Amino acid sequence: MLSHFKDEIEVIGFDDAPFKKEDKECILIATYMRGNKIVDGVYFKKFQKDGLDVTDKMLEIIKGKHYSKIKFIFLSGITYGGFNIADINKIYFETKKPVIVCIDRYPNYNKIYSAIKKHFPDWKRRINIIESLPKPIKLDNIYIQYIGTDIPKIKELLKKTRLKSKFPECLRLSHIIGRGLLDI
Repeated sequence: MLSHFKDEIEVIGFDDAPFKKEDKECILIATYMRGNKIVDGVYFKKFQKDGLDVTDKMLEIIKGKHYSKIKFIFLSGITYGGFNIADINKIYFETKKPVIVCIDRYPNYNKIYSAIKKHFPDWKRRINIIESLPKPIKLDNIYIQYIGTDIPKIKELLKKTRLKSKFPECLRLSHIIGRGLLDI
């Protein structure tokens, strides 16, 4: 099979650091990598816990120093800092770069919608964002949501960006860095 991608394909992966109940802000971490071994940047942005600003913070990072080099954007789920929802449609529309969300298990939408309705006066807006996104599908041993690409490319991309985890290395590193920020 002819490869679409070089081994050191440029990707960026987003995750958030753990937070405490009383926190008003959370930390977004982005790791920019070539393939699964070379880290070329780690970026941080503060965003509101349970706000609606995480998408814009992601866009600020993506449109920064490495914008022209980034080929794919990975997200560790769509909810950050509680229920701050990343709008992958907006990210794709504004960057023209494919977005792939990777999660461990299929979301319980009834539970999510119930919690959103209970806690947020703008619940309709939040649910509308979630409803506008493609539903997760199982691929290998993870679930993915995606826009701007297709399954054959995603399968190849996962092979190029994983190291020893089921998730791309850029997501794994963002997650590890986030955990390291817990006790600051």
